[in-house]
Amino acid sequence: MKKITLLIATVILYTGVYAQAPKFVLFEHFTQASCGPCAQQNPGFDANILTPNTAIVRHIAYHTSWPGVDEMNAANPSEVADRVTYYNVSGVPTVALQGNYKQGAPGTMTQADVDYQFSLGSPVKIELSEIDNGSTRDLTVTIKTLGNVPSGTYKLYTAIVENPRDYATPPGSNGETHFPNVFRKMYPSTAGESVTLAPIGSSITFNYTYTVDPNWVAANIKAVSFLQNTTTKEVLNVGTVFDPIINYSLSNPNVEVSNVGNGVSTSFTLTSGNTGNTDEDFIYTMSSDAPADWISGFTIDGNSYTNTATITATAGNTSNIAINITPGATRGVATYTLSVSSVANPSSPSMTKKVYVISGVTDLIVNNLGGIGDGVTTGDASNWGTVFTNGLIAANNQGYASTNNLVMQKAIESAAFTGINNVYYNAGWTFPALTDEGALAIQSFLDAGGNLFISGQDIGWEINDAAASPYSSPTKINFYKNYLHAKFISDGSSTNSGLTTVVTDPIYSDIPSATINNFYGGQYLYPDQIDVNDTLAKVIFKYATSARIGGIRAQTANYKIVYVAPGMEMLSANNSDQILKRAHDWFYGYQGTASLNELGALAVEMGQNYPNPSSDFTVITFERITENMQFELFDITGKSVYNTQLSKGTHQIRLNTQPFASGKYIYRLTDSKGNMLTKTMIIN
Repeated sequence: MKKITLLIATVILYTGVYAQAPKFVLFEHFTQASCGPCAQQNPGFDANILTPNTAIVRHIAYHTSWPGVDEMNAANPSEVADRVTYYNVSGVPTVALQGNYKQGAPGTMTQADVDYQFSLGSPVKIELSEIDNGSTRDLTVTIKTLGNVPSGTYKLYTAIVENPRDYATPPGSNGETHFPNVFRKMYPSTAGESVTLAPIGSSITFNYTYTVDPNWVAANIKAVSFLQNTTTKEVLNVGTVFDPIINYSLSNPNVEVSNVGNGVSTSFTLTSGNTGNTDEDFIYTMSSDAPADWISGFTIDGNSYTNTATITATAGNTSNIAINITPGATRGVATYTLSVSSVANPSSPSMTKKVYVISGVTDLIVNNLGGIGDGVTTGDASNWGTVFTNGLIAANNQGYASTNNLVMQKAIESAAFTGINNVYYNAGWTFPALTDEGALAIQSFLDAGGNLFISGQDIGWEINDAAASPYSSPTKINFYKNYLHAKFISDGSSTNSGLTTVVTDPIYSDIPSATINNFYGGQYLYPDQIDVNDTLAKVIFKYATSARIGGIRAQTANYKIVYVAPGMEMLSANNSDQILKRAHDWFYGYQGTASLNELGALAVEMGQNYPNPSSDFTVITFERITENMQFELFDITGKSVYNTQLSKGTHQIRLNTQPFASGKYIYRLTDSKGNMLTKTMIIN
């Protein structure tokens, strides 16, 4: 039985067009009591994702009819099969996060995924209430519209789950006895309830009556309702009968990423409000990982605060908030987190929004947020991000900083990548190593003249093996072929255990060969076999003495890329440092040891200028200047703006950069025979 009611609020209507309620995070989990890999991965998913996030994560476990016996499937096989078909699930365990955000093994889901999804907020709020009649329960689902809803066709799905279902002896062959959030029934059916959302400030309700099966543990039964966009499969929000009272809202900021220089202020604006029916005290707190010499604060309706404020929020009203940041001289990518919580309901999860500021960065290390590929280990590629940091330290780079792929993507999309010349993408063995949105963002960066270093042992397989990989897509295949200039040959194996330099390559010829270590343990040594896809690409590494290729580089009129199939974390520190340093130097103009070797047995070396970027002066060092040479500085148009002669034995020059306009410059050293070395610098 069901009826629908449209409710117009009797208090002041909440009219924040961009208002966002807390967005609970939904994992739809396909598993089975006779599935061996399920028994290996499910406990870790429970311990690392479900248990630590009970306040914000919602979970539905669908037990499939394969690969063996499972009485939890036998109780309702047809409705489980409908959700299997909906998500095109072909193997267990598989988890779908927020409908369309991410799909993969339980171990690929990370805390970063949870935090990111919860931080997004939702323009709708779903509330459930229930009356227990004994063998039946009357359920009311209310969907309140708080802000603009993305276009699409929406359906409401209400799942009845049993949490937990515990057995004295395993009900299947994999040994599991503890099963959280077992799916029992969907209302009104697995076809869902078609929804036309109410206007902003109003609500629509659905009423259901369901029967509690005597085979269920009645005390463990609860309802979970979620609103899903059937066009995109995105789950807009989730509600359960046990949700805490949450009346605060926090909109997304007007922009999420800003890139400004030392001493230049930047602001982010957003709104917050009270979606309840009575006035309530809210606590606002701002935290940051910014360098100590950066200055920040926030305002609420014009009143200034540094770290925290308690505000009485009028029911139905909104407040205007500004986050104000001024970077100092220390370079970095800083995250500022604004949270709002309730004084009256302290157990309710705080709602948060993050903004990011980039300042003084020329070289950006990007750690992928995808889960580690063994499906058990927690964390993401930042676990070994110091490998990349050490490589840029070895290159004597003075403008590096680290962030993650989501911030990189947001920064590029927000035109906040100013001054960043090179990206060092740390994928390692994480899934997905790239998203469609991330690939498109990097393409935009490369088209604009940036350079890319990327490494990770299954990037090629993930993107190109559409039959076996759930992460393959036309967008990423295009990126792989036409921007990495690579061709995928086969998934790697333990036979790809050594990385040998191609001695004919002028850039990497003098880099020592490296042993590829089994960094992830077990059988998890899978460095891809790749090849060049076009004449722009050159082979730089092969696997040991074989003809199999493990690394390439490519140069176009716009950009340079270095793609190494094994992850840098799989090599010794000395090897990874040298590979990263050489990519860095090539990006900044290094042309190889053969460039000036006509001067004699020893080649000239020209260092990267420091500081870079520079505003007052910069220093460039030289080694083995065995004759008089010409030094020139060119602007981005190719116009010579400075030149001088370096005498034999010169070790360095100090260049006054104050007379030059801000931008990218090229500096060049030329010998008497016309041989050249070039690098680039940034002047602020």
